[in-house]
Amino acid sequence: MRLARELDARFENLLLTGRVSKWYSEVGNEATTVIAGLALEPGDSLCTLHRDLGAILPVYLDPARTFPELGFGEPDGRRPEPGELLYRLSCQLLGRGEGFSQGVERSFHYGYLDPEAGIHHVGMISHLGAMIPVAAGCAFAHKQRGTGRLAINFIGEGGTSTGDFHEGLNMAAVWKLPLILVVENNRYAFSTPWHRQYAAERLSDRAVGYGMAGRTVDGNDPDAVATVVEQAVARARSGRGPTLIEAMLGRMRGHSEGDDSLKVVPEEDLERYRAEDPLVTYVRRLEEEKVLAPGVRERVERRCRKLVEEALGRALEAEPPAPSVASRPVFASLDEASEKEESPSSSTPADSGDGDVAKSTYVAAISRALREELESDPNVVLMGQDIGVFEGAFRVTRGFHARWPERVLDTPIAESGTLGIAIGAALLGYRPVIEMQFGDFVTCGFNQLVNVAAKLFYRWQVACPIVVRLPTGGGAGAGPFHSQNPEAWFTHVPGLKVVCPATAIDAMALLKAAIRDPNPVIFCEHKFLYRRIKEVLPETEQLGRLGEARIARPGSDLTLVGYGVSTWSCLEAAEELAESGISAEVVDLRTLVPLDEETVLESVRRTGRALVVHEATRTSGFGAEIAALLADGAFSWLDAPVRRVAHPDRPSPFDKGLEKSLLPGREKIVEAARDLLGW
Repeated sequence: MRLARELDARFENLLLTGRVSKWYSEVGNEATTVIAGLALEPGDSLCTLHRDLGAILPVYLDPARTFPELGFGEPDGRRPEPGELLYRLSCQLLGRGEGFSQGVERSFHYGYLDPEAGIHHVGMISHLGAMIPVAAGCAFAHKQRGTGRLAINFIGEGGTSTGDFHEGLNMAAVWKLPLILVVENNRYAFSTPWHRQYAAERLSDRAVGYGMAGRTVDGNDPDAVATVVEQAVARARSGRGPTLIEAMLGRMRGHSEGDDSLKVVPEEDLERYRAEDPLVTYVRRLEEEKVLAPGVRERVERRCRKLVEEALGRALEAEPPAPSVASRPVFASLDEASEKEESPSSSTPADSGDGDVAKSTYVAAISRALREELESDPNVVLMGQDIGVFEGAFRVTRGFHARWPERVLDTPIAESGTLGIAIGAALLGYRPVIEMQFGDFVTCGFNQLVNVAAKLFYRWQVACPIVVRLPTGGGAGAGPFHSQNPEAWFTHVPGLKVVCPATAIDAMALLKAAIRDPNPVIFCEHKFLYRRIKEVLPETEQLGRLGEARIARPGSDLTLVGYGVSTWSCLEAAEELAESGISAEVVDLRTLVPLDEETVLESVRRTGRALVVHEATRTSGFGAEIAALLADGAFSWLDAPVRRVAHPDRPSPFDKGLEKSLLPGREKIVEAARDLLGW
């Protein structure tokens, strides 16, 4: 507690002198955070927010080496030297190059994962509550492996109003995950008092509704907090599920230093909170009870000052990040050993000649890919609504739950919670595949994808291998909420790969590649193709490569560029154009991110004309990116403008006739192609 307070005081002063741009003080929270950190064992997961420095220090620092004169025994031999860790932490908080995130992330938004040292610290994002499902995912991984490990996460009382608080706790309770959520209730959130945040008498009462344990405790009393935390730890490690702990604290600082938010606290309350300062009152109590021997307090304070002065002094002189850090990769590199097969150069394998080879549907090819990956890799887990006993809305997971009941998991209706759990599990070595029952529902988990999963590798250089399967697209009369094509939403987000296969073979081969990829992958499966496209699948394993387009049909007069269902519309149009003597080449992109730019450019440089087709709406659809690519990289070869055929900018109507009138089908492509050839 003293060490955390010393660091806080120094950074408050640095803020006043302009040497740090932001500081979130945890003064007054130490009696709760330090105790929670002390409860963790090597390999447990710590998931923190702004004001949890007190939990970080006992996880990072070996007490025997940190306070060598206090009789803590022999060093544990697993954690680095305390001064070096405090130096790196100071560099992180100052934005220096030797910080944990090398200046990419601010303050406590970083992650520090060092399995050999037994440290698994998952930092935060600015969206409060979002990391609760991720912490639950860490707990899920611990439970799956049967290690007896657990996860502790923190949230302020204001953050308990978020949807992720509900989804994360509900799933943790349903799955009996070893998760402890500590609510640091200082009664004022940023500036909004508790009675405008919730109507419950105590936040711990919410635990009853989730079917989990809940306790409210005086967060200023380390002994009381220790009792409650020990009970929660025992509950988690014995398989009895999560605990919600509400620690009542006094608001002694603003939301961040200098933001003037402390003015909302009445003066009489502020005086009381200062009088209850947990560090001051606990030291006084220990001395009165003769627990703290004479002179020990002074030695502790002297040692804390020395540690902080040395670490911070070095950090203030440390170099800023190298400019190249800003351009570091957003994707983890592929394991070359996993790329066992070349991707198919065409969609159709050679026929055996007997004419009786059974063909598989697009949806069956996806099912086969999932089955083979479940068989070959015990770290692959499937999650989704109704994918277990019911076997999925489209029966993709037929027979899976019966064979792998612990790895093919039905989830509550909680897209954000499911994605967060998948991310947490991925950080601990699992490869989750999440099925959205319909692709449209991914919007309910948008934050987890674009702000957590997508940014992880750039922020921390830690892989996040998850695959999100999206049954997308129109053509089935499913109306505005089951017919969307959301791929362009995700191509705009650095750190997400986006795959849109058109054929059954590619659906199988690219899904297998996506599962083995160390990055988050959005896998778009067009529902119209599920049972309409049939091909002979190879008997041997077929593993694709993300980022390789294919020439689906060679031609010389113009290039039609498509992906997913639009590839087939382009092929149909090319067939009709051929009847008029027009030779249209069809490029099937297969993956949008990473994009095979050279195959597209090389095709258009040969044909001189390009028509880009997609079923997503026209404005800001992915076709605009292809058009920009061609305008820049093939301008000298173009004999006509680059044109697009896409869905008009409106939702998909329910009536099939109305829907068809908007879809970019063969007729519209042929008409646009003839017009383009008139230039």
